[in-house]
Amino acid sequence: MIAALLTGALAGVATGFVLQRGQLCFHSAIRDSLDRRFLLARGWALGVAIGAVGLAVLFLLPGTEDLNRGLAFRPVANVGGGLLIGIGMVVARSCVSGLFYKLGSGMLGALVGLGGWAVGELAARDLTIPGPTLLSGGEEATLPGILGLPRLLVAAAVLLVVAFVLLRRPHRDDRPAGAWGWQRIGLGLGAAVTLAWALAALGGSSYGPSSVGAVASIARDSPNHWLVAFLLGIVAGGTLGSTTGDPRSGGRFHVRGEQRVRYLQLAAGGVLLGAGGWIAGGCNLGHGLSGVAQLNVSSYVVVAAMVVGVAVAAAVSRLLELTPAPGTASPSS
Repeated sequence: MIAALLTGALAGVATGFVLQRGQLCFHSAIRDSLDRRFLLARGWALGVAIGAVGLAVLFLLPGTEDLNRGLAFRPVANVGGGLLIGIGMVVARSCVSGLFYKLGSGMLGALVGLGGWAVGELAARDLTIPGPTLLSGGEEATLPGILGLPRLLVAAAVLLVVAFVLLRRPHRDDRPAGAWGWQRIGLGLGAAVTLAWALAALGGSSYGPSSVGAVASIARDSPNHWLVAFLLGIVAGGTLGSTTGDPRSGGRFHVRGEQRVRYLQLAAGGVLLGAGGWIAGGCNLGHGLSGVAQLNVSSYVVVAAMVVGVAVAAAVSRLLELTPAPGTASPSS
């Protein structure tokens, strides 16, 4: 247990530090991309491509035989859960990992969001989602397994393609002075995910960065010590990142509350994030970081569903903002 707690905490601190210093919230990355601002998405793409190579090398090493090699592909659950996660991101204005690292940087309202997330996971754990399992997991559920090619070869090809696309299309970095650009975000994220999986192997865990299952494991009185320590480590990493960065970069440590309506949004969005993550078999970390780096078919589907969920929820939100309340004058009257 001690090894699980120590390695999980260290993996969480490293992940939380990178997320906070890069201000990488998956909700922001998707929303910005929909508005044609791709800095965070570019950092994520580079990070998971580097992570794919890192995991491919790691899986070749002795002592990693118990690590999960690929998540099952259940299209109904993956798509449905991904849509719920995307909608929850818009409602909460954050992803799950964002709530953890923002709590570490002083956002007290994140506690409300995380409370909703816990309720959502517990509420969804007894649901039975219909639909077939097209790929049962393991190597066969990944792109290398489908292509019949070595994982390292496919991962290297993915990294080369991503690097070529990112470097071929110039991007204006309009972040504040001292803030991380997409290159540093990508390098940091790739290193963090690889390190976290290596630490998972050392700590006796079968999976790297994720959030799904932590609350359920505590509820059944069989805590996943590595995962719980990892999530608490993200909070500590957020504190470390927010107290050691360039003061000009934004995202500095600041204890703060929220407007009353934000607490309702955080609670409701948190419930959707927790339920969606459980249904999808992974959250923005479990699928969007670890799963994509694993080259899982299911993870690409879930990420695509998240994007659709964010796009639809954002469009509905904008429509509601433009619709006058009953009894009020329309903007043009």
